[in-house]
Amino acid sequence: MFRKLRAYTIILLISAGMAFAQGSAEKKYPLHYYGIVSNLNDQNILNMAQDLFIAQIRGINYISLEDKRNSEIKKSYTSISSDKDGAEFFSLVEQSEQFQGEAILFFARIFRPHPDEKWECTFFAKNTQSKIIFSQTRNYDSHYKVLLDAKMLIQNVVAEASGNASIETPAAQTKQIDHPKNLNMENIAGTWSGEDEISKIVLLRSGRGFVIFSNGATMNISILLSDENSGKKFRVVQQDKFNASFYPDIERKAVLAYAEDATPIEWNLTMTSQGTLEGTKKTLVATADGVEQKNVNVVWKKK
Repeated sequence: MFRKLRAYTIILLISAGMAFAQGSAEKKYPLHYYGIVSNLNDQNILNMAQDLFIAQIRGINYISLEDKRNSEIKKSYTSISSDKDGAEFFSLVEQSEQFQGEAILFFARIFRPHPDEKWECTFFAKNTQSKIIFSQTRNYDSHYKVLLDAKMLIQNVVAEASGNASIETPAAQTKQIDHPKNLNMENIAGTWSGEDEISKIVLLRSGRGFVIFSNGATMNISILLSDENSGKKFRVVQQDKFNASFYPDIERKAVLAYAEDATPIEWNLTMTSQGTLEGTKKTLVATADGVEQKNVNVVWKKK
């Protein structure tokens, strides 16, 4: 009986040790995400960037996310240009909130000294236990380049703040599409072109992206694999509300008259063996009688 009890005890201890080790390996760091502080006036760009950043943070497997984008703290933070290390912002956070145990405080700053100057984007992360602030800064010629480069910078600064730098490696470079059967979110990511009224189409690994029109308008989009088994087809769907600027080739007055009936713009695309995306775009087109919704043929090429 004693031997059985001892053996049972040993099994329990081993099981407990394995559970503890597994729990330690799967430790998730609470990350409090405060969004973006900026001197920019374009709220559409800021909202798009905030949504993208939080989606990329959610993809980090050792992070437990706390969304604090609506915190009142940001309204009292005005030192955009002079607080280079983020200390002032984090001081405001810690004065107003209490954190249990170790946590990571995170925010991004997008600063542009003048409208014709480069975009400076910095990601800040502070470990509440060590009190150390980590940051990654880059300068860009346009806001869409900020979004394209964000994932690697976010992963780097969060890894440093959590001590997981050896676990989370920088994002891999976008792979070139070599065959239709390999189509997925990873290898369609990048910048595409092909429509006269569109300057750039940017597809992101997160399943989101944006379209930059020739008139300067920007549209948020979602990307949905509609034929995942064959790996050849997917849909790109408008996420923003109706905007006449999304139809730059049609007279604005005619577009606005159709506003209540218009459905989101949608692309249904197929990968070809040449690496292009071909299919149809459901959109508004001008007719002799005004405006109507139709499917038009499109071809996208990767830049």
